[in-house]
Order: sequence, then C-alpha cells, then structure tokens
Amino acid sequence: MSKNYDIAIIGGGNAGLSLAKSLAQSDIARKIILIEPIPAIAKQANWCSWHDDESLKKNSNSIKGVWDTWNIIDQDNVIEHRSHNYKYACIDAAKYLGELENCIIDQNVEVLRENTQSISIKNNKKVIICESRTIIATHVYDSRPPEIKENSLKQHFYGIEIELKPGVKNHETVTLMDFRVDQKSGLHFIYALPFDESRIFVESTVISENLNQKSWYKGMILKWLENQNLTCKTIISEESGVISQALQDNHHTGIHQIGSNGGATRLSSGYAFHNISKQIKLLSENIKANNYNVPDVMSNYLINMDLIFNRVLINNPSLSVDLFIKMAKSLSGEQFSEFMLNKANFNIWCKVIMRMPKTPFLKESIKIFLD
Repeated sequence: MSKNYDIAIIGGGNAGLSLAKSLAQSDIARKIILIEPIPAIAKQANWCSWHDDESLKKNSNSIKGVWDTWNIIDQDNVIEHRSHNYKYACIDAAKYLGELENCIIDQNVEVLRENTQSISIKNNKKVIICESRTIIATHVYDSRPPEIKENSLKQHFYGIEIELKPGVKNHETVTLMDFRVDQKSGLHFIYALPFDESRIFVESTVISENLNQKSWYKGMILKWLENQNLTCKTIISEESGVISQALQDNHHTGIHQIGSNGGATRLSSGYAFHNISKQIKLLSENIKANNYNVPDVMSNYLINMDLIFNRVLINNPSLSVDLFIKMAKSLSGEQFSEFMLNKANFNIWCKVIMRMPKTPFLKESIKIFLD
C-alpha cells in the first residue's frame, strides 16, 4: 500500500515535530506525514541551555528547573557566572515533545508509528519504504540524528537523576563543568543539576574519540557524589547519549537534512536546542515562499572556529581543561551565555581569542587551511 504526500518528515524529535507543527499551523494547505516509531512521551531526557524571559515563558509547561547561577570548577578555580538577561533552564524532553506531538495530531498531521527502512528517488518523487507501507512524497525532511563515525570527536555521557540523603546544601547553582575527575579517558567533567534539596541530576560527560562502558560513567558519578558528601537514596531515571562533534555532510541531493544532521549542533559544545528552533523558523518561512531548502544556522566563521577549537582539544590533551577555564575566566556571565547561544559579538570573540594559547591554535588553523 502506498500513499502520496506533499511533505514527509522522518523522525519525531525536536526538529521533526517542530517543523510538522509549524507547517500544520501555517495558512498553506499541504498533506503532511511524520514517520516516527516511538511516542514522544517515551523520550525521557533533560535538555538544558540558557533562556531569556520570552523563551522561559514559551516553554513553561515543560521546564523542570531554572537557575540564576552556574559554575565551572577545576583543582584551582571556582568560576561562578550569573546573567541578567539569561537563566539556565532544564526542559523535560518528553513533556516538550509530547506537546508538539499532540498539537500536530490535533492539526490532522498523520503520524506513522514505524521505522524508515529506505529512501529512494524515482521520477522526482521520494519513495520511503516503511515496515508496512510505502510513502511517496514530493519533499522529504530527515531529522534523524547523524551517524556516529568511528575515530571522530564525540561528546558521550551517562546521567542519573537521584533522590538524595542527606540533601544538597546549595541547590541554586548548576555545576556546569567540574573537572576534578579522572582525565585519562579524554576531557572529562561532571555536570550536576540540583532540582531541589533532595533531588539532583548528575552526568558524567567525556569529549573524546572513544566511548566508555556504562559502568565507568556510573562509577565516576558515584565517586563525585561521595566527594560531595552526598548519598544516593533512590535512582529516579537514567539517560545516556552520544553527540557527534564532527562536521556533517548535510547537503544530500533530493533529501533535506534538518536538526543535528542538518548542521544545527554547535560543534564545540554539542548544544542544539536554540539552533534547531532558529532553523525550523527560517525553514518554515522558506517553505511558505516555495523554497524548500534548509537554511544554514551556523556561519562559516563559527564552524571554522569550532573546528579549530576541537582539533586543539583532541591534539593537546594536557591543555584541554585549561582551555575551558581560560574561556570562562575571560567572560562575564552575560557574555558567556551569549557565546554559548551563538550570539557573541566581536568584543566577546576577541576576549576569548586573547586568552587562548596562540601556538596550538595557529598550528591547527594552518592545517585546516591546507586541508
């Protein structure tokens, strides 16, 4: 059985569902299908970033926690930041995606709960083979995450949300990066979100080319908790993942890539939430004007600067922690937020560049230029 559609969206993550919602609510009638095997409510994860008041209000129904301050720590420094215009917030991915999914269902967007097995192009039409159906579409937007390549830079992590005994003394500050942990497997830090006095999410994150066993990350988390004089009473939930920090080839003929595989992930940090929102907003405007191409949300300058940073990181492991400490020290909380949100102006970039070690960055810049 086959059926024709104007637009088929593969993948029901943030990018796929956001595009489906935006198109469904537009004033241009199109027949749309979203292909995703897993219901949104089952996609448990914590999505965290900096938000202004407008964004906090917009996402209020799915926000788990909001913090005024965050810190970055190593053996010699505790750098605390606070921003007037931005707060650090954690979004419950299942609630956020669930709202999007309910909206598109209400708008009569068809949702197919199947895996996509293959995509081909015949007579200028895209043919999507699913488990029980064949979908034919004029335009296809693929929001599935990119393939994680071996021997490429990755951000890999495992986290647990736990109930504590006794409680957290300071639950008003996010530990963005605590580098006082084992650095033998790559750049490693603990990330902690204290939701209240008795509930905290703690994640062990590594930036390297090779992944570790789940037991390794869990052991690092438990050791960190012990060092903080915190004891796990109950594990509420667990999550893990791998984010590619390699440049993606997102210009495939005929099939449009959106989301992380469409260039919406910041290569140096792995942040994607706000970039995806921007990408989908611009893409929806394009489609209304009969332009179906996916807009770039990262400038070439930003991409190249992140590529250089990542190469310095991987080729100079002894400098890796110091790079983040220097960056954090060079900026105010306001500037740090803007830098992470891709809103850095010339002054902010100058401050960061001036604090970086010149020789390794110059070497990697030359290598990228020659490549």
